[in-house]
Amino acid sequence: MSLSDKMPEVSYSTALEIVVTIMGLLYIVLIAMEVRAGWIVGVVGSALFVASNIEQHLYMDMVLNSYYVLAGIYGWYVWGKHGEEVKLIVSFIPKRLFTSLLAGCVLLTIGFGYSLSLYTNNSLPYLDAGVTILSFLATWMSTRKYIENWIIWLVADPLAIILYYYKGAPLYSILFAIYSGMALYGYLSWRKHLKHAI
Repeated sequence: MSLSDKMPEVSYSTALEIVVTIMGLLYIVLIAMEVRAGWIVGVVGSALFVASNIEQHLYMDMVLNSYYVLAGIYGWYVWGKHGEEVKLIVSFIPKRLFTSLLAGCVLLTIGFGYSLSLYTNNSLPYLDAGVTILSFLATWMSTRKYIENWIIWLVADPLAIILYYYKGAPLYSILFAIYSGMALYGYLSWRKHLKHAI
């Protein structure tokens, strides 16, 4: 009996989940540490996540992960365009802008959730839409280094745990549980930078 006979067979979707999970963990650690290369890791992981989303019929997440690819390129550019001496610093988002963005998230979640419930086979349309819309916002805020991005992640990630659990993707649920912890770490880490800047 060879070693390969003793090894359990791993499906394509499981292998993809494992790779995406590893890439996602590396991405969030690097971004929390304000390492620019994290954006490239995020681009690759998100591109792979798109394939997984298609297989699971999570169409809003497919759109979201496609957006992550573009946001990763943008984040890479923005975090590096200032050169070594002057870099983008952690800051608070203007309150009026933040309020408007949150109101927009609610409206978009309702609209996309309703559309998904009518026109797709998505079994969790409002949850899928909500996770996606909040994640769009948090990612954009991350590229601008608004500290509140971590608070949005602390809402979106637990919702994603539920979404992937019900979709039968336990590794992704674990990934988003770890993301929740990393979001707390990211907030506390960026908060230290913010205090030093004031």
